[in-house]
Amino acid sequence: MSILTMLAQHADVTMHHLSVAGSMVSDAALHGKQAIHHTGNDLVVLAQSSGDISVEEFKNKLQNVQKEEQLGWLTSAGKYFIGIFQKGGEVFAGFVTGIIPTLVVLMTAFYALTELVGEERVHGIARGAGRIALTRYTVLPLLSVFFLTNPMAYTFGSFLEEKHKPAFYDAAVSYVHPPLGLFPHINPGEYFVWGGILVALLELEKKGLVPAGYHIRVAIWYAIVGLVVILLKGMLTERITAIMARRQGVEL
Repeated sequence: MSILTMLAQHADVTMHHLSVAGSMVSDAALHGKQAIHHTGNDLVVLAQSSGDISVEEFKNKLQNVQKEEQLGWLTSAGKYFIGIFQKGGEVFAGFVTGIIPTLVVLMTAFYALTELVGEERVHGIARGAGRIALTRYTVLPLLSVFFLTNPMAYTFGSFLEEKHKPAFYDAAVSYVHPPLGLFPHINPGEYFVWGGILVALLELEKKGLVPAGYHIRVAIWYAIVGLVVILLKGMLTERITAIMARRQGVEL
C-alpha cells in the first residue's frame, strides 16, 4: 500500500507541474499574439503609407518603425536644434567664400597706401585737423581709424591738448564701426557688426524686397550718420571734461 500511495503522490505532483507548464505556454502564446498584433498594425500602416517603393526602401522604413515610436518628440527636437548650427555653418561658409577674401585684399591695399603717403605727412594732417572742434571730432577720428585702424587709431590723440584728449577718444572709439561697410580694414576683428546687417540686406535684395545695391546706400549713410554722432559726442564730452576738471580743481 505504501508503494501505491507514493506512486499516487508522484502522479499528483507531475500533473501539477504539467498544469503550470501549460499555463506558462498559454501566457507566452498570448504575449506573442499581442506582439504580433502590434507589429502587424505598424506594418499595415507602413504598407498603406509606403505606396510604390523598392524593396530596399521598404526594408529601411521597416527598420525605422519601432525607432520612430521610441524617439518621438526627441527626434524632432534634435533635428531643429542641429538645424540652427547648420544654418550658422552656411552663413560662415558664405563669409569664407565671399567677404573674407575681399577683406584681406582691402586691408593689404590700405596698409600699402598708408606707407606710400608717409607717416610724417599723416601726422601733419592730424595736427591741422585737431585745431578746431568741427574737424577735431570728425576729420581727425576719420583719419585715425582709416590710416592706423583699431586700436592704434587712438594714438592720434597725442597731437591734441590734454583737455581735448578724452573727447577725441570718445569720438574715435565710436567711429570704429560705422565705416565698416565701406572700409572693412578699419576694424576687421569686429566686422560681424556690419556683416550681420549685410547678410540680411543681401537676402532682401535677392528676394526683390529692396532695390539692387541697397546695401551700398546703407553703408554710405551708416558712415555719414556716424560722423554726425561722433561730432556731437566729442563736443559733449569736451564740455563734461571741462566741468569735471573745474570741480576738482584740475588744470588741463
